[in-house]
Amino acid sequence: MRIEVDQNIIPSIAGSYTDTNRVFMEYIDNSIDSSQEFFDEYSNSYTKDINIHFQIDKKSVSIKDNCFGITNFTKVVKSVGKSDKKDQPFSNGQFGFGIYSFIAACEEIEIITKLKDDANAYKISINQKKVFIKNQEIDEPAPVDFDGESGTNIVLSKFEGLMWKKININEIVSEVEKHFELLLKRKNLTITISDSRENITHICKAFDYDEYDGEEWDREENELSYSGIKNRSIPSTIYLEKPIHIYLKLLKGKVIGRPPVFIAKGRRIAEIREIKQFKTNYRQEIWGNPKLTGYIDVTDFLEPEITRTNFRNNANSNALFSTLVELEKEILLFLSDINKQAETSDYKSLEQILNQKLSKLAKIDALNFRTENIKGSDVNLQSGGVGEGQEQGAGSEHHRDGENTGNDSNDRDNNEDPEGYGPSELDGNNPSDQVDDGANASNKEADNPFEDTGLTGSQRKKSGFNIEIVSGDPDEIGDTGVRVRSALVGGTIRIWREHPDFRHRISYSIAREPKITQRLVTYLAGEITVHYKDKIQTREGQAEYNIEMFRNLVDFIYNFEDAISDLAGKKLSDLSE
Repeated sequence: MRIEVDQNIIPSIAGSYTDTNRVFMEYIDNSIDSSQEFFDEYSNSYTKDINIHFQIDKKSVSIKDNCFGITNFTKVVKSVGKSDKKDQPFSNGQFGFGIYSFIAACEEIEIITKLKDDANAYKISINQKKVFIKNQEIDEPAPVDFDGESGTNIVLSKFEGLMWKKININEIVSEVEKHFELLLKRKNLTITISDSRENITHICKAFDYDEYDGEEWDREENELSYSGIKNRSIPSTIYLEKPIHIYLKLLKGKVIGRPPVFIAKGRRIAEIREIKQFKTNYRQEIWGNPKLTGYIDVTDFLEPEITRTNFRNNANSNALFSTLVELEKEILLFLSDINKQAETSDYKSLEQILNQKLSKLAKIDALNFRTENIKGSDVNLQSGGVGEGQEQGAGSEHHRDGENTGNDSNDRDNNEDPEGYGPSELDGNNPSDQVDDGANASNKEADNPFEDTGLTGSQRKKSGFNIEIVSGDPDEIGDTGVRVRSALVGGTIRIWREHPDFRHRISYSIAREPKITQRLVTYLAGEITVHYKDKIQTREGQAEYNIEMFRNLVDFIYNFEDAISDLAGKKLSDLSE
């Protein structure tokens, strides 16, 4: 009994092409398949210059090549599903259907092809209306002239109006460069895209991963293993004749919109994250990471579905996907290590910003303090001032849970700071502090310890604070088990980023990049202010309690929060760019 197939299945299959650009790729793909007769795998080059030209005209699209031509032309047109390319290792065509994909985009196709040894080229025209009519006869190929030794010319025409307007040269170029990413690396292959409507021509180029800075994860898998297999008739391990090549690159400070893809026989199949058969545990963390790019080249190990946007579900695909699931743990560790390195560098940029903002606020704060005793002064406190003149020391005061543990009554003795800060420049014992007017006070700005001039003078201890966001476990107070959020060590305010209070105030992007929240801005302003104000108050002597002390503390926190408020919502990596 013979199985009869209604030819109306042809437009049904064509309807599975939802993107016109994918239809165009079919015909360019056919040209590349036809060029295999001239390809040398060892040198990754063609023995002659292969030229494939895709051109958009006023009412039609044409694809012309100088390749081998279409063998068994009549059979290719009339026998759907009987491709001669199924057993060719480098050819992508295997369904014997691609020639009819035009039905998804336009009404008519014209094909002219010539083999080198044939005296004539042959032409055939197909209108989709004939395909829809059962048992409709299609004209036999007719001999015509041909400009060239061999090759194929295809013209697609009679596009529906709205679909025609959507045809865009830039999108087609992008699709070609993505779809044939690895094939474009072959020598002596040129794919040109032109638009006669705008007089534009573009030569397609292979994507250059080396153009972007980043870290690579590059390896080949020569064997694949099933996980959780129970059927003893199926081997648990598959040994490959051609290795599966996995190439991933985590870009530094760039998002280029090229997520990792599966590639088969040099052609892109789909983004890895879009393959539903692949039961990944990290669809977003790895394959949806906006800074991760690359590909998995399955060579000819997996068979694509008819639209070439997915793989057939079989033993081979199950083995590959099982192996990838196991490798994900290693890939995630690679991403984590690189992100930690980048995170440390990005925190340096945050430290620099915090130090600069504290420097500016310290000028105003010190001038406020100094001019309290200047009678009749008319100093504009917002136009500049001086910094606090302490000398850097090596003491350690910790701040945790709102408590200051560093105010030791022994910190000051006879106006000397035991930590090496020296006599206070603000206590009246320093001649330079005997200021008679605001102008004279402003002249001391050159001594501002927070000045960020970038100039290097004589080597001596510079007064002032330095802010560091440090990694590792926070210090513990005695044997209490209580971890400090921050500490003043010498002249450095150390803020632990591994402290739970810090981690709870930072968010993460899809790519697991740290993002600064408004809560973290307030947290940083509070931690820094406590140590800054504590040290100043310790230097100037412990004042008798009054509410103004707390108002002054809160004022500084609010001012510092305002100064760094523009950090909220930014990724740490944004600060390094």
